[in-house]
Formats: sequence, structure tokens, C-alpha cells
Amino acid sequence: MKKYIFIFLVFTQVSFAQENNTFNLGKNEIKFDVVSIVALGKIHVSYERFLGDDFSIGISGNFNQSKSREEDFERGKNRTLEEYQIIPFVRYSLSKSQIRYYFVEVFVSANQGKYRELERLLDQNNNGYYEAVQKDYSDYAIESLLDTNFTLKKN
Repeated sequence: MKKYIFIFLVFTQVSFAQENNTFNLGKNEIKFDVVSIVALGKIHVSYERFLGDDFSIGISGNFNQSKSREEDFERGKNRTLEEYQIIPFVRYSLSKSQIRYYFVEVFVSANQGKYRELERLLDQNNNGYYEAVQKDYSDYAIESLLDTNFTLKKN
């Protein structure tokens, strides 16, 4: 049942992407990802500033707010639990179409969370045993991509 609800939400998100959750404020754009909140328990917010016809800069953020994901991590079902991710980006438009928007993007990703790792430990009698140990992590990356956005417009 969850699969069908998720598929419905994905199609709803694609159909009304420009209508429901994007606020066009001239050269500024703010986006909220509704599917991430409902399906994954993550809050995803993005801000983009258009510097001209072809260039834009922005920042995007994901924040984990899912109790079930935290419970799964505590029970050992997941090895990692991402707490947040911040992504500043620079985008260059390769097309002028309002229906298909092709772009090249360079971005930096910074995220932090917790993970579990199996470690070999020794007891007081020098006997070895293994235990899952929780640790914190920070991850940083610089990447680029070629992507496209499709927009369905109402007439």
C-alpha cells in the first residue's frame, strides 16, 4: 500500500511542481519538496537566485525529521543516519525552453550524521569480541552534473 501512495505522490509532485511548491519572487525562487516530507520524513528546502538569463546560484538543504528512520537506526536496521545536508550550487542553463530546462551544475555537498561500525574489542581477560559502535561522521564533496528539469504548464 505504501508503494502505491508513494507512486501517487511522485506523479502529483511532477504534475504540479511549478504550481504548488515553488514561489517565484522575480529573480529569486524558493522550493519545498513535499514528496520528501511525506515519503522519507526529510525536509528539503531550496533557494535559487538568477543572476542573468543563463546563470544562477543557490543553496539547498535536507534535514532528517523521521522518527521511524531514527528508530530503525537505533535498532540496527540501518548503518547510517544522515542528520542534515547543505548544498550550495552554481547553475548554467544550456536551453531556453520553458518546458525542458537543461543545465550544468557545480555544487559542494556537506552532510553530517551518525553511523554504526563493527569493532573488535577486548574484555578484562583479553578475550576478543565484536560490538557495533556508534560514531559521528562529516562528509564533504565537490561535484558537477548535467541535468534536466521538465515542467508541465497549465494553459
